[in-house]
Amino acid sequence: MAEIKAILTGVVGLLIIASFIGYSGENIIDGVPKPGAGLCGVTKESYSDVPGSGAILDIEVDVSWDDDTLWIGIIDVETYESLEKLGGNNDGELVSCYSKIDFLAGGPSTGDDSSFSWTPDGDDFHIMIGSMEPLSTDQTFVDEFTVTVNYDASGGWGVILFLFILEIGLVYFATLEMR
Repeated sequence: MAEIKAILTGVVGLLIIASFIGYSGENIIDGVPKPGAGLCGVTKESYSDVPGSGAILDIEVDVSWDDDTLWIGIIDVETYESLEKLGGNNDGELVSCYSKIDFLAGGPSTGDDSSFSWTPDGDDFHIMIGSMEPLSTDQTFVDEFTVTVNYDASGGWGVILFLFILEIGLVYFATLEMR
């Protein structure tokens, strides 16, 4: 029985370390459609598979792109539904950039930096892309660009607290058995 407690103590200790270190990754998305000057493109389908940061997970997302004539932003589903759609393609809708838009992250102010950081909350969202150039007559997607998404996920405060309390309990019972 003492060996099982020692093994469990080691496993829980490794889980605590893994929760602190977390997991990092990078996605490079080539061929993202670029809206014409003065227009915005927004994804037709919402993203619902990104978990929120909180007690179970701590997630941080860094988004960057290779075209400084654009900006990228994250909007909620209600904002998407309120936008006037001007057409588009299979993946995205063209909308007016001059609507009142509340961004969850990113937006026109990030165009000069070509990047932003975001902590997802678990709610569905759409990705919006806008041109920083003045409005032209070309009301379509005109080119493509590349987006890089770096993400870090680690154990949330609830998971780490639970594992830490479990580890203390296992160490306590293991030392009681040694006496």
